[in-house]
Amino acid sequence: MYLAISIFDFIVSLVLFPVWLLAALTVRRLATRPDTRRLRRGARIAVGFTLFGLLLAAGRLLTFSQMAGINWELVGDRRAVTTLLLLLPGVLATLVLSLPKVWAAARRGGPEEPEALAAPRITVPPQLAAFGALGGFFEKFLPPDRPAALNYPVYGLVLVAGASWLILRARRRAERIDGRTTAPQRTRGRRVAVRLGTTVVVLGVVGTLLTLESQRSRFPDTFSMMKGTMDYGGGTTFAADGHDGHHGGSAGTHTNALGVHGNGHSAGHPAGTKAAAVSVDALKGPKSGTPDRRFTLTAQEAKVRLASGRTVDAWSFNGQIPGPELRMKQGELVEITLVNKLKDTPVSTHWHGLDVPNGEDGVAGVTQDAVQPGGTYTYRFRVKERGTFWYHSHQSSSEQVQRGLFGPMVIDPAEPTRPVDQDVTVQAHTWDTSRGTVTALGTSDTLDRRTARPGQNVRLRLINSDVLTRTFTLTGVPYTVTSIDGMDINQPGELTGRRLVIAGAGRLDVEFTMPDKPVRLASEDSPDAGIAFSADGKGTVEPRFDGPEFDKTTYGKPSPQPFGVRSTYDRSFDLVLDEWLGFYNGTFALRQTINGRVFPDAPMLMVKEGELIRVRFLNRGQEDHPMHLHGHHVQVLSHNGKPLSGSAIWQDTVLVRPGEEWEVAFKADNPGIWMDHCHNFTHAQLGMVMHVAYENVTTPYTVGGKNGNRPD
Repeated sequence: MYLAISIFDFIVSLVLFPVWLLAALTVRRLATRPDTRRLRRGARIAVGFTLFGLLLAAGRLLTFSQMAGINWELVGDRRAVTTLLLLLPGVLATLVLSLPKVWAAARRGGPEEPEALAAPRITVPPQLAAFGALGGFFEKFLPPDRPAALNYPVYGLVLVAGASWLILRARRRAERIDGRTTAPQRTRGRRVAVRLGTTVVVLGVVGTLLTLESQRSRFPDTFSMMKGTMDYGGGTTFAADGHDGHHGGSAGTHTNALGVHGNGHSAGHPAGTKAAAVSVDALKGPKSGTPDRRFTLTAQEAKVRLASGRTVDAWSFNGQIPGPELRMKQGELVEITLVNKLKDTPVSTHWHGLDVPNGEDGVAGVTQDAVQPGGTYTYRFRVKERGTFWYHSHQSSSEQVQRGLFGPMVIDPAEPTRPVDQDVTVQAHTWDTSRGTVTALGTSDTLDRRTARPGQNVRLRLINSDVLTRTFTLTGVPYTVTSIDGMDINQPGELTGRRLVIAGAGRLDVEFTMPDKPVRLASEDSPDAGIAFSADGKGTVEPRFDGPEFDKTTYGKPSPQPFGVRSTYDRSFDLVLDEWLGFYNGTFALRQTINGRVFPDAPMLMVKEGELIRVRFLNRGQEDHPMHLHGHHVQVLSHNGKPLSGSAIWQDTVLVRPGEEWEVAFKADNPGIWMDHCHNFTHAQLGMVMHVAYENVTTPYTVGGKNGNRPD
């Protein structure tokens, strides 16, 4: 609902300014109409533009109130400024002061003296409305921070200054038209010269400012994640290495401009002591011991053919897309060697959803240097989780993952719990092929027919390795969703015909018992593809996409959890996701912001080991944001202010759709410096990246530089 309202509001804000500008110009010209007939015709045109402007303004106020009804924070920033503070006064003044006189002129031909229509009370209100509508026209250029109380008088002063200038200008014009002033008139040539000179000066100033802003937005050649700091509002600024920036203030609850709250106490080491700094290089998996599993992933170029015959010029692991399935058991020691055989492209590998030691996380520029062409790198860690996960490059991810540097990971429980007859991994991805872009399930962009005997138990491991949200359906059979992001659901119930929405990087495990008729797995993005199961491997059924969405917040049964909505948290972070037109690293783009900031200036969330952390996400933008915290699973507490009523949900990637509010929590039990970012890699590339950093943890690695580290 919010998305449709927001898009409508955006369209209206773009149309408002030109309509009100035309209304202001036609009203202003009425006093110079040479005769009654032309005056009446001009007044009718002015009335039409004014009424249209009033209608659009009413529409914007309506959408504003609807969004405020969903959540005031969705509008309590620049929308409140442009709609209530800038637009509304001019609209009301036009309705009360200007429109009645212009309406009378349209009906009677005007007052006895047409020059009376030049009065400021008639001409200024629509000009003021146009001035206010200009704020909405450029709304996406305004910083999306929630304005502090002191900012509102500033915006008010801008409005008062603009109104004063318009009134003064209108008075002088009225006096000139009425003949009460004998100021010499400029010649036409002089007027043209003045306007041309003014335009040149304005364009020059604007061009200079844009050039300076473009240069200012460029990243340094190299920089460290250690630059991030967070002011906790109590007078102490903690750097990412845990050292105090300055001292003072008091304990107790406090809040800063970034929406950070704390209870004033710390965990991890006694008061008055300072732990020694620890490098991410010291936070590694076991250095000794024979691995239970060894894998080698070789990054190389490959030309891969999809089922339809389309070919993909891929960057692959081991020559295939997706990469090989890495299968292991919970509790095993795993050793994975990354070999880079790409010609001129450094790579890394991240284990998405696995809470590995920080030094094994595989993020170039944060936990390691990217592996250069011809180089190797070995990861060692013991597997704590079980379920469905995946791996992918975390070096220039927006390009490398899209081209194929990813693959599935399946972690079986140490002891089998729910044996199945068929265990099918399905990885949705969009490929750039020889015949255009296509969404496929692995390499299958056509219908994949498979044999399944009636009575067989089938598990589908659905992985979305795409940047966009994907929706699946399973037609022809009841089923259960047994896990989300690799974490089991408690007592899952039977479902039929639900639309299964999966965030970018998210996973769902779906299980069913094969009936004596065909079953069809399909994706809304590629309805002609998918998997058809039948007894003879030849049958199929038409997929259906008209069912309700699967609601994870009410699914399954509650069970005891270590913390919840009513728990006391050591730190709380409020993170508002939004978008802002401007320059980012020298390029004009729609920046993706967190609390009004973009990487590398987005907030660094500082925590201490042992603390309980609450995070609230609110999406004020118009696109989905799958927010992924490395190294931790978060428990979902509430959705749009409503606590979960079903099974506990633990996720590593939380989908925050436009207008939604999600509250999650985690325990800070895995020290390190961890990326926390939108897993739509395009959004990450445009700034939606921050970090959760434990105090006293440092990194020797840098972004950029000779190693070319690019962790986006």
